[in-house]
Amino acid sequence: MSRDDDGGEEGRLVALIDMDCFYVQVFVRSQPELKGKPVAVLQYSNAIDGGSSAIAVSYEARALGVKRGMRKKEIKEISGDVVCVVMPNHRDKADLTMFRSASSEVMAILAEHATIFERASIDEAYIDITANVKKMIGLPINKEKLCRTYIAGSTAGTQQQDQLLQWSEHISGLSHHAYDYKLTLAALHVQMIRSKILSETQFTCSAGVGANKIVAKLAAGTHKPDAQTIIPPDNIAALYETINFTKIRNFGGKLGKVMQEELGINKASELVKFTQADLVSRYGDKTGNWIYHIARGRDSDPVKHRAMVKQSACSKNFPQGIKKADELKKWLTGLSEELEERLAFELSDNKRVATQFTVGMRLKSAGSTSVQMPLTTSASDHIMNCAERCLKKRGVSWTDEGDGVLADPIYMVSLCAGRFVAAPEPGGSNIYNMLKNMEIQKGGASPSEKVVSTNSSKGKERMGKENIPNNSLAGFFTPQPCSTTQIRTPPSGVASVPAASKSAVWNTLSEEDTQIMLETKNKKPATEKLFTLQTDKTKCPQCGKTVLESKLAEHLDFHVARDLQRQIESELRREDPASNRSPAIPGIKRKVPQIRQTAKKQKLVASPSSKSIASFFKKT
Repeated sequence: MSRDDDGGEEGRLVALIDMDCFYVQVFVRSQPELKGKPVAVLQYSNAIDGGSSAIAVSYEARALGVKRGMRKKEIKEISGDVVCVVMPNHRDKADLTMFRSASSEVMAILAEHATIFERASIDEAYIDITANVKKMIGLPINKEKLCRTYIAGSTAGTQQQDQLLQWSEHISGLSHHAYDYKLTLAALHVQMIRSKILSETQFTCSAGVGANKIVAKLAAGTHKPDAQTIIPPDNIAALYETINFTKIRNFGGKLGKVMQEELGINKASELVKFTQADLVSRYGDKTGNWIYHIARGRDSDPVKHRAMVKQSACSKNFPQGIKKADELKKWLTGLSEELEERLAFELSDNKRVATQFTVGMRLKSAGSTSVQMPLTTSASDHIMNCAERCLKKRGVSWTDEGDGVLADPIYMVSLCAGRFVAAPEPGGSNIYNMLKNMEIQKGGASPSEKVVSTNSSKGKERMGKENIPNNSLAGFFTPQPCSTTQIRTPPSGVASVPAASKSAVWNTLSEEDTQIMLETKNKKPATEKLFTLQTDKTKCPQCGKTVLESKLAEHLDFHVARDLQRQIESELRREDPASNRSPAIPGIKRKVPQIRQTAKKQKLVASPSSKSIASFFKKT
């Protein structure tokens, strides 16, 4: 039975591309002599407790009984033929640079051949190919190109040829509007993508194709490696009969354990027996309804365009725990430098900067905990200081007080930067810069060069060659200083004040952050890749509203447009006597007189003593 495309969820065509043993494949590409051999990738080189554990195992090694998580000693006991390779090391921890670079190659191909591309991890991505398939409607289906395609939930047995033969007979009589026909076209498109990945990167991958991300992920895991599986909507129930419900996306964590205990189920197909009302009463309206639809293979979560990661993080686990303060400081220094390098990459390649910093840790007594704070620079020294302050908030300090032993051993530390925003461009294009440049081109100095203003108890004192009225264009754009009660002087002992102190940014930083910025600027380490991000808030000089520094220019543009409109309307009313209306009388609807559109009334007259916004736009 085939369903027609009704424009709903079943009209969507979603695929999950999953790289096969990605870490192993990257090693094999760099060391061709490993091809075809059983390979296990170890996280680090360590002879303690049987050596490091395997984080990736090739299919050849899996056939011998080697599993991920086994230590080197166990692997060698199973088979001495298994080649154990160690992850590249940098700062005494695994270096993923080579693997991130390889991942970028794959993701670029996926983004090129999909309408919507969502990166899920270093070796996985969802693609929405609904629009791509619409362009293929009417094309003949070449079964030979589907030689590595399986049909999930097929009644034709497990042999791929039998499944494909039955499926070919099924779609032969379908119209081009039938979903199963489009699903087959999607399989051809995904096969083309997989072939291109193989030819350009030498990597194989598996894929699942279905109506949503849930079923696409389930299908991708049914046949590996170097294969793809499609799942027709009518076959979802049959597929659920063969898998554990914890294999379903988002059911593998705490929610899945709770459901398994409360509902007493194991197979995904057992979820169907619970009514919607029952699930809502147990897990709440949102979660209960979501589980009800997932049990029937329905998922409304769309593929969201995300080609870049949401966060940049680095971490280190300590199986034996860290007990010495100097050892903690050493690892935090290395992690800070690593995070600085990643943020420098985000700035140069993706033109974005992080605004939030998080330190996570796992303590012996307190368990897992984390602390967040704003991130104002990517310099490793600043990151290090932020980490120290975060740890102090949780009662952890690396100061050499006493014997330098930590009161609570640490088993994991992670540094994470997130909430990325577009990096501010120097002299970015906005109304403020446009008008300022126009004034400079006319031969005058910029507004900020013409006037310097300070607040005093007696009022505003103007200094400069000319006084500019507040209602003029230059006066409007002249930066207004904060009140004297808001100005914070730099910390004592500092010889010079950085350029940033001339703006409102200096006044919004805490004294501790200010000291850190000064120390970072004066230190200037050789490896420093410093960029400053205006993440602090400041008050708009026009309305007093608190806005982000990075959004201030955009906010001022709003005032320009609003004041321009008001001034034009004001001058039109001043010239037209008909606009000087008497006060409205309650209950009486007054007829609005028509304004005669004469050349005189359209002309905007500016005061000779002031330069108005409206007159600024006139041709001279």
